Amino acid sequence: MDLAAEASELYALLPGEFTATRNERAKAAKAEGNALLAKQIGRLPKPSTAAWAVNMLARRRADEIGNVLDLGEELRRAQDELDPASMRELGQQRHRLLSAVVREGRSVAEELGVGISDAAASEMEQTLRAAMADPDAAAAVRSGQLVRTLSSNGIEPVDLAGAVAVPGALPEGDGRRSGAAEKPAKGGAKDAAKEAAEGAAKGATKEAEKSDRESERRGEEAERRRAEEARERERQEAQTELEEAERGAEQAAAELAEAERSVSETAARREGISKELDDLREQVAELEVQLEAVEREAGFAERARRLASRLAEQERRALDRARERLDRLS
Repeated sequence: MDLAAEASELYALLPGEFTATRNERAKAAKAEGNALLAKQIGRLPKPSTAAWAVNMLARRRADEIGNVLDLGEELRRAQDELDPASMRELGQQRHRLLSAVVREGRSVAEELGVGISDAAASEMEQTLRAAMADPDAAAAVRSGQLVRTLSSNGIEPVDLAGAVAVPGALPEGDGRRSGAAEKPAKGGAKDAAKEAAEGAAKGATKEAEKSDRESERRGEEAERRRAEEARERERQEAQTELEEAERGAEQAAAELAEAERSVSETAARREGISKELDDLREQVAELEVQLEAVEREAGFAERARRLASRLAEQERRALDRARERLDRLS
């Protein structure tokens, strides 16, 4: 298990997965008996949202990051060579490229389910500008292990203290921090010419910066317009949703009233049927009493019929005997 490899995997995770996974890796290292590595892993800080988004660009859009850093190298070379025309042209390209790459970074983050605020997007652009100005900052961005964002004033080296998870894993600087190597003096005339060229370069730099500011202003205005248009679309969508909701509420209210009427009618019918059923039950009870009385009468009548039948049979036999006697006497 190696710290650089562990960091490479951890800083490829989503922000919500980082802390738990880092702690698990630290526990695993400790369980394997590597207490030092466990402590190092446990101290790896969670990246800021903007730093994480730049890391995702470096890992998932390496070509776009490469274009940004290559353009930064060209800008530094133009500054070293005191080429104002190139500086002006490259400065304009820088603005367009940075805006496009930051948009791409926000898109990548959204694909991964992470929203990037305007403030975080601004920090992303600031970090990429710093990487264009300083080769060591460029190496930090390429590493995909940024912990925080970077900034540059265009003069001093970029402060990388605590900016990269494992600084020792970065390649050594190539000596370009300070620009081209200093040349020995060539005499008063050449020094004067050099000073004049430097003055021209400074003027070109200011002009390029002015152009950058103007481009940024136009970009900000365009962004504001897009934001206003988006808000207007959202407002219209919200109005449409409100109208649909109102229609839905009215329909629901009508359906509720109809349902309540149906409930009332059903309750009335149930009450009527219940009353009829009670009346029928009373009638059935009365009929059952009458039936019992009739059954008793039927029992009495049946007994009387059997008695009368026996008497009739006796009288019939007596009649037969009387006839036979009369026949014998005749």
